[in-house]
Amino acid sequence: MAKERSGPSGMVNISAQIPAEIAEILGKVSRAEERSKSYYVRKGLELFLMARLEDLEDYEDAAKAYKEFLASGEKTVSFSELKKELNL
Repeated sequence: MAKERSGPSGMVNISAQIPAEIAEILGKVSRAEERSKSYYVRKGLELFLMARLEDLEDYEDAAKAYKEFLASGEKTVSFSELKKELNL
């Protein structure tokens, strides 16, 4: 489990264990690009978590829309019924 410690600039220090392979890649990329390992950890977490947050928000929107659909009493039309209706 990660440990968190507050820093002076609104940043939080986190300590986490990562696989040796990832640590090697992190070191290689950070040296090659002359950026800190912390930069890549922050960027990686940011990209991953923003994608997950978007997925969660999409799920919440879909669940709400489905609940509203069920409450509306509207009926569904299957794809085969739609094709038949449109003579496809």
